[in-house]
Amino acid sequence: MADEKAINDTEWDVLGVLWQRERATAREVAEALEERRGWAYSTVKTMLDRMLDKGLVEARRVGNVWEYSPAVEQAAARRSAWRRFVDTVLEGSASPALGLLAGDLRLSKKQRAQLQKLIDQEEGE
Repeated sequence: MADEKAINDTEWDVLGVLWQRERATAREVAEALEERRGWAYSTVKTMLDRMLDKGLVEARRVGNVWEYSPAVEQAAARRSAWRRFVDTVLEGSASPALGLLAGDLRLSKKQRAQLQKLIDQEEGE
């Protein structure tokens, strides 16, 4: 990810639209987030420009508008956020998170089996 910059909550929303659509104008992003955020076009445009500076999005001029696309892959952004969470909140230990996943979130039997399979795969490597 672009030198591992932290993605804030509002940036996750914008990136979510871009990951879904692959590319969009500021107006299209504002429309997609209208119900959830209710941001004005100018707010979205400012955010996209800041995200461009951070290396989170790319932009290209199409006619008289700018079209934005994600500069980070969704999976890579999630991995980076997870690592940051584990390092910062859990002091580098994933054990408390596994406890949360296994107990507090009330995983279904199928989900617990999937989690166990992932753990077993990691141990096999």
